[in-house]
Amino acid sequence: MKLPNPLTSRVVLVGTSQYNHLPPLPAVANNLRTIGKLLSTDDLWGLPSQHCITVHNPSHPDEILDPLWAAAEEARDTLIIYYAGHGQIYGNESELHLTLVNSERGRDYKAVRYEYVRAALRHSRARCRIAILDCCYSGRALGTLNGSDDATETLANSADLGGTYLMAASGENRTASAEGAESYTAFTGELIRVIRDGIPDQPEHLELEAIFRCARDALRDKNLPIPQSRGSDYAGNVALFRNRAHSSHQVDTFTENYGAIPGISIGTLFPNRQALHDAGVHRPLQAGICGTARRGGAESIVVSGGYKDDEDYGEVIIYTGHGGRDPDSRTQVRDQSPEDPGNAALIKSITTQLPVRVIRGSRGDSRFSPEAGFSYDGLFLVKEYWLKPSHDGPIVLQFRLEQFGDRDEQRHRYRRGRELASGRWEQVAPGIYSDRHLANDLKQLYSYACQICETVLEIPGGIRFASVAHIRGLELPHSGPDTLSNMLCLCPNHQALFKFGSITIEDDLRVIDQTDGEEIGVLLVRHDIDLEHIRYHREHHKFGHQKLRDQLS
Repeated sequence: MKLPNPLTSRVVLVGTSQYNHLPPLPAVANNLRTIGKLLSTDDLWGLPSQHCITVHNPSHPDEILDPLWAAAEEARDTLIIYYAGHGQIYGNESELHLTLVNSERGRDYKAVRYEYVRAALRHSRARCRIAILDCCYSGRALGTLNGSDDATETLANSADLGGTYLMAASGENRTASAEGAESYTAFTGELIRVIRDGIPDQPEHLELEAIFRCARDALRDKNLPIPQSRGSDYAGNVALFRNRAHSSHQVDTFTENYGAIPGISIGTLFPNRQALHDAGVHRPLQAGICGTARRGGAESIVVSGGYKDDEDYGEVIIYTGHGGRDPDSRTQVRDQSPEDPGNAALIKSITTQLPVRVIRGSRGDSRFSPEAGFSYDGLFLVKEYWLKPSHDGPIVLQFRLEQFGDRDEQRHRYRRGRELASGRWEQVAPGIYSDRHLANDLKQLYSYACQICETVLEIPGGIRFASVAHIRGLELPHSGPDTLSNMLCLCPNHQALFKFGSITIEDDLRVIDQTDGEEIGVLLVRHDIDLEHIRYHREHHKFGHQKLRDQLS
């Protein structure tokens, strides 16, 4: 059984640990932090950090409902909503309310009706919807019930929704000890233990129901309140995490080393590769890419003129991937592969957005490279990649990296053009801006409908939203124009697929899924589109997909 696709899944983690009128629940903060980390851990699931929204100590219902509705709109595979805090049922009603920082006993208008959460879940087109509620409904919150199984079952029934899998723990929130002297609420603490450690004698991928049963049995053994679960449409059979206790599970032994190295400032010089290794700036003594896709992406790269197709613009680097070069002639003799470990690491960095340390060698572009040895030149983010014929003929992968963080130390060397005020202008790359007015004009022309699937995304209040994609990127090395003829109005899903070349457009405006070569429809067109930009985009992405299809056929 496959795990959910992390790229088309969304998670919203909500927790209230501080209250103005109710007892505090400090363990909730630990819940949020650890669950978020487990979800993004590559050997468990690998959810990109931008697809997991954490809302800690909300004071207004909008702080919960707005990100939840946005996630519900975007999710296509799996949608998860998690809440930890005080749960309340007001008066004679049986409906659950999720409490906020200012919530009070007896004042239901200061809490969030679970019905609003259920509406968002019901609205979502996600294949699987999961709700995890760790609420202190009995005992501490109301002080009237004793945490019996009957109270828990009442809560589970009140929150149940067809097409979802629900876990509900409504007993008083007690804390459970954990490694590192951290503490969690009792139910979440057991979930964390099961996910982190795995379950012996279970399959390679853990199903939701197996995770729940293991946590429930542990709570029963400790004489703690027993949680409840509800599932429909076999949602409990969905596998969500890899099982670390399974014999096939192997974990790399090295520790991730992302970001800046303490004590190493931008511009620090190193005489050789051994010095880079000893300082922890770039550990390999020969390879130009350090890191693996499995552990989150590339940690560092060396730009030293090794590939003819490299382009260095200072704040922006067009970096050629690894492989296919003859070591003697330094000529590209074979196609590069996305499956090469170094290339796969850089591709993974696009989704994780973990910063990559950039080191320039003396054989690189003389405008930005040191006269001798190597220089540490700061942190960059990998923004996109494509495939193209190299100067020597075979196909190479190219990655666009943009400098990240405080650039003041190098701005005198790298600055390209003046910075414009926010408002009308949106910065899409260092020194590159797009006109928001043009983008809004295009969205209104299509009434916010996607030109590929014609979907209109609308949130409560009648507010519509869409994304605008530049067919030929504005940034280097593409240098496309910021004009309507170079723009498409797309939904967020198709905008991402188009950006990374998973879909391309033919001259007759047929939209092609490059993963299988099949036509998925015809582009909706209400404005003039320059076919030269369409061809440019297609040529930059079609090579690699055709090559992969040929290998699989």
